[in-house]
Amino acid sequence: MENNSFKTKDNLAKHLFTALKRRWILSSILFTLTLIMAVTLVANIEAIKYITSLLVAKSVLDSTDDPDKLLDILKKQIDPKDWSLIEGYLKDFIANKLDKKQLVNDMIHGFFYDYVEYDGSEVIVIIAGLNNLRLSLFDLAFFMIGDILVVVAISYASFIISSYISESYETYLKRELMNRLIDQDINFFNKNKVGQIANVLVKDIHMISKNVKEGPFIYSLSVSSILLCAIEMFILNWKLALSVFGLLFICGVLVVIFAFATNIFTKRIEGFAKDIDHKTSEKIYSIRLIKSSGSFDMEKEHYKKDTKKVEKKNKSKSYLSEIPSTIILGGIGSFAMASVIFGVFLFYDNSQTLISIISAFTTGVVVMTLPLLQLRQVIYDVPSCKIAADNISFILEQDIEINKHEPQLFEEQFKVAKLKKIGFSYPESEKVLFKNLDISFEKGKRYAFVGPTGSGKSTIAKLMLRFYDPTMGEIIINEKYNLKSLNLKSWLDKVGYVDQEPQILSGTILNNVKYGLENISKEQVIDACKKAKLHSLIESWPDGYDTILFERGSQLSGGQKQRLVIARLILKDPEILILDEATSALDNIVEREIQTELEKLMVNRTTISIAHRLSTIKNFDVIYVIEPGVGIIQQGTYDELIKVEGLFKSLYNANEQNKKSNG
Repeated sequence: MENNSFKTKDNLAKHLFTALKRRWILSSILFTLTLIMAVTLVANIEAIKYITSLLVAKSVLDSTDDPDKLLDILKKQIDPKDWSLIEGYLKDFIANKLDKKQLVNDMIHGFFYDYVEYDGSEVIVIIAGLNNLRLSLFDLAFFMIGDILVVVAISYASFIISSYISESYETYLKRELMNRLIDQDINFFNKNKVGQIANVLVKDIHMISKNVKEGPFIYSLSVSSILLCAIEMFILNWKLALSVFGLLFICGVLVVIFAFATNIFTKRIEGFAKDIDHKTSEKIYSIRLIKSSGSFDMEKEHYKKDTKKVEKKNKSKSYLSEIPSTIILGGIGSFAMASVIFGVFLFYDNSQTLISIISAFTTGVVVMTLPLLQLRQVIYDVPSCKIAADNISFILEQDIEINKHEPQLFEEQFKVAKLKKIGFSYPESEKVLFKNLDISFEKGKRYAFVGPTGSGKSTIAKLMLRFYDPTMGEIIINEKYNLKSLNLKSWLDKVGYVDQEPQILSGTILNNVKYGLENISKEQVIDACKKAKLHSLIESWPDGYDTILFERGSQLSGGQKQRLVIARLILKDPEILILDEATSALDNIVEREIQTELEKLMVNRTTISIAHRLSTIKNFDVIYVIEPGVGIIQQGTYDELIKVEGLFKSLYNANEQNKKSNG
C-alpha cells in the first residue's frame, strides 16, 4: 500500500500461525505426519548401512563358494615344488574338513562387522536394539520398498491437509478483508489507491495462501529431517558428521544472508512495480482521453520505458535471489561428495569403517537435502510473501473510526434532523469548511445548497450519509438521537442517495435495480422501471431484465444510468432524498427529463440537494448559499435570493449569461 505505515517483520509468521491455529487439529495431524515421514526417511540411513554391510559380507561368502578358484589363487602364491607336496592335502581339507560357515563368520567378524552373520544359507544382519531382529538382504529391500510407499502416502496426505488449511485460510482472509473494507471509513479509500487495494484481495491473498500450503509442511520436514539425520549421523560417527554439518552450517548462513538481502531488494522493486500497476490501471480507465487526444504513441513509449525499468530491476534482483537457490541445489552434490572426501581423510587406514559409513552418510545427506530442494522455492517467495503479508495486515489493522454497527436502531418515522454547531475539516487537511453550522431539515421539505466549487456543499450530504463524522458539534435526529449512536444501516434504510456519477454494478439490470433491497419481486422491479421511464428500453433488449451490464454500466448513456438509479430509489421508497449534483453531468434536454422524474420522487419526502444548476431548485423551501472558508452566508427561497445582492445573485446572473451564450 502506498501509505502503508504498518510494517513489522513478523506479519508473514503471524499469518502462518493464524492459519495453522484456525485448523489446529489438522495442523497437529500435519506436523505428526511430517515427523513420521522424517523418521521414515531417516530409517533409510540405517537400512543402507545394513545393506552395505550385508553386501560386503556376501562378497566374503561368494569368495568361498568356488574351491577351484581358491586353489588357483593359492597356487599362484606358492612355489611349484612346494605346491605339488600340499595340493592333495588342501583339496582334501577344503572338500571334507573346512567349516565354511565358521570360516565366513570368522572373516566377517574379524575383518568387518560383529552384527552380521552367515547362517549357512545366507548372510543376515542382527539388530540388537530390536530383540535381535534378524534381517536378510531381501528383507531390507522389501523394507525400503515399504518405506518408499509410506513416504508417498504421507506426502499425499500432507499435501491434501496443507491444501485444505491454505484454502480455508484464503477464504477466511478474503472474507475478513472484504468485511473490513466495507466497514472502513471513506477516507481510507481517498488515501489509498483502489487498484492496489484490489491487488491485495487478489494477488497478495493468493500468495499468502500458497505460502501457507507449502511453507509449514516443507519447513517442518526440513527441520525434522535435518535434526534426525544429524542425530543419526553423529551416532554413526561424530567426526565425519561434524565435518559435513560444518559445511552445511556455512551454506545455511550464506542462504540466510542472501535471502535477507533479496528481501530488502524486493521491497524496493515492489514499490516501483506497484506504481507502474497503478499507472496501468489509470491508463485503462482513461482510455477515452488517450484515444481522443491522439496520445497513443506517447503512452506506448511511456509504458515501454516503465516496463523496461521494472525488467532491469527484476534482472538485478534475479542475480541476487538465485544465489540461495544455487547454494541449496549445489548442496546435494557438495554434501554427498563432502562425506566421501572427509571420510577418506578420516578413515584412510580403516577401510571397513569407511565402506559402510560413507554409504550411510551419503544416504543421510540425500535424505537431508531433498527437503531443502523443496525449500528452495519457498525461500525464493519469502520476500514477496512478506510484502503481501504487510499489505494484508495493513488493511486488517487499520482503525475504523465510524462504528456502523451501534445497537440503537432507528425504527420510527423521520421528523427532523438538526445540525448543531457543526465544525468540520477533512482528515489530514487543515482547511476548516464549517464552524458553528446550525441548520435543520424537516420532514417533507426541500433544502438546497449552492456555492462555488470547494465551498463544502457536498460535505453536507456526506455528513448526513455519515461518510464522515463532524469534528465538532452533533447531528440530532427527531430531537433525541445522535446520528453517531444509531445503527447506520437502520438510518440509511430511510435515505435515498443519487450521486453525480450513478453507481452501477456489473451484473443484470434486475439485480442492479433491486440492489440492497430484500424480498423484491421482478414485478416490483418492472413497475419501478416503468415509473422511471426505463422499461421500454429494457424490453427492447433481447435478454430484457436479464441483460448483463458492463463495468459501471458502460453501455448505458448518462441519462439511462440516472433513470436506473431513480428506479432503484422508487423501489426503496426512502423518507429522505439526498441529491448530490445528480444532473450536472447531463445535457440540457436529458437533464430536464431526469429532473421531471426527480421532482415526482421528491413529493412528500425530505429532500437535500447539492445543486449545480439553479434551475433545478426553483421550488425548494430553503436554499443555503455557502462561501468557501466562510460557511453559509445567505439563505431563503429562490425568489427571495435573486432579489438580494450577494453570491446567489452572482451565481444566478452567471447561469443566465451562460444560457444566452449557449442559446
